[in-house]
Amino acid sequence: MNKDFIKMGLELIKKADAAYLTTIDENGFPSTRAMLNLKNAVQFPKLVDFMSQYDEDFTLFFTTNTSSIKVSQILNNARVAVYYCDPETWHGVMCQGEIEIVQDKDIKHAIWQNGWTMYYPQGKDSEDYAILKLKPAYIKSYYQFQQNDLKL
Repeated sequence: MNKDFIKMGLELIKKADAAYLTTIDENGFPSTRAMLNLKNAVQFPKLVDFMSQYDEDFTLFFTTNTSSIKVSQILNNARVAVYYCDPETWHGVMCQGEIEIVQDKDIKHAIWQNGWTMYYPQGKDSEDYAILKLKPAYIKSYYQFQQNDLKL
């Protein structure tokens, strides 16, 4: 296993502006959307310590509305892909696995950010505030004309 691959993959995940989450819709087609990249240290400096405890196994977290279409798609089929990229260097990391909806209030509270009431008016204990957690089973990286794969 190439240790540089792991290091570079984590670095990209921590600096990418967005994460692109793909779920499977009710017709069996992929449905991709941009998500907040909670591992981005510049955008979410208060989450750096929390997120760093999940670096070793590439665990990823996302926020969404419980009432969103993606949640119903996940409940129907938990298999997803998440893609991070740096378009300037053509570096990309794709993580695949089964995503789960987090019920743990401690995790939901730890991730909560001031200002998110615009998305979740009832706050961090809102029924409509959801956290998604992906512990990837497979990672693929593309960089400088090389592809690396990692099965976790």
